Amino acid sequence: MHNNLMLIPTTKNTKTVTDLRENTLSLLRDTQRQGHLYIFHRSSPKAVIMSIEEFERINELIEDYLDELDAIQLAQEEPGELIPFKEVAKKYLKDKNV
Repeated sequence: MHNNLMLIPTTKNTKTVTDLRENTLSLLRDTQRQGHLYIFHRSSPKAVIMSIEEFERINELIEDYLDELDAIQLAQEEPGELIPFKEVAKKYLKDKNV
């Protein structure tokens, strides 16, 4: 996994659409080594290709961040009225002998 995510396009992580078309497998190998590649067309960035490991790592970071936001929001809410489990079970469960 590539832990040092460099978000700035450099000569090492920048390729062209032509490079992609002509050397697809080579670019995919580069992506595995570097984590991601910028794809340019006519000197303009058009896409980013990233390794599956980098994609999963970024998704995990996003999920952790969203979980933290949810936890902060829940911590700020006023507690509501508590209902004993037996009352909830009687109302919603078929087996009333809980």
